[in-house]
Amino acid sequence: MSLRERVFSLKTPEDVDAFLERYELAAIFKASTSDKTLEAMQYVQKYLEPRPDVAIGIIRIPEDRPASNHVEARTGIQHQSPQLIVFRQARPLFDLDNWKINPEHLEPLLLQALPVQVGRPVHNPAVVGLHFYRDLLDRFIAGALSEERFQWGYLDRLKKEADWRSDEDFSLLNSLFPNPDGRAFTPGKVVALEFQAQLAGKAEPLLERARRLRDRLEQAGRTSGLEAMQGEV
Repeated sequence: MSLRERVFSLKTPEDVDAFLERYELAAIFKASTSDKTLEAMQYVQKYLEPRPDVAIGIIRIPEDRPASNHVEARTGIQHQSPQLIVFRQARPLFDLDNWKINPEHLEPLLLQALPVQVGRPVHNPAVVGLHFYRDLLDRFIAGALSEERFQWGYLDRLKKEADWRSDEDFSLLNSLFPNPDGRAFTPGKVVALEFQAQLAGKAEPLLERARRLRDRLEQAGRTSGLEAMQGEV
C-alpha cells in the first residue's frame, strides 16, 4: 500500500481528535508551501513508506491553522511548519521541526519509537474505495480486457487488499469467483477453480457475473455516499 492511501486531511480540531483516537500509531505532518516543507515531506515519505501501520495526518498551513492550534493545545508542542509529530495511542513520542526533519534525526527516532513488528495496515476509505474494481469491471464488460487478463488483474489486487478490507467489502468483491479459502486465497488456485467450473458447465458465464457485480458496486457506492452526507449533517 502506498503512502497516499493512508493519508488523512486534518482541517478541524474534531478531525485531529478523531484521527488520534482511531489509530494506535499515527504521524501528523504540518505542511506549508516552503522549500523546506517539500524537502521534509520527501524524507517523511521515504522513512514512513515501509510502515503501512502508521496513519498519516496532514495539516496544511495556514488554511488549517485551527487544527494545528488544537494539536499544540493537546500536546504542548509549539506550532512550527513544517513539523512532524509521531504518536502512539494518541500520546506524542517525538517531534521534529523545520530542517531537523532529515535522515540524521528522523531515522533513529523512528527506529526507537515504532514497534519492531509491523502491524495491521492502515487505509483511508475515502482514498481506497472500490473504484479500481468498478473500472476493471467496466473495461472487461466493454471488451477492453480479455477474460484472462481481467481475472488475474482482479484477483491480484484483491489478494493485496485481503488483509485490511472490511468484511462487507471483501465479501462483495470475493463473490465474483469460486473461493473456498476466504482471505487466505491464492489467485492461481481461484483461476484454476474458475476454469474447472466453466469446463464442467457448472459456472454462470463470468461476463454475466461481472455485470451483476458491477451493479452491486454501483449501489454500494451510492449507499456509501449517502452515509457520508448523513454523517456530515
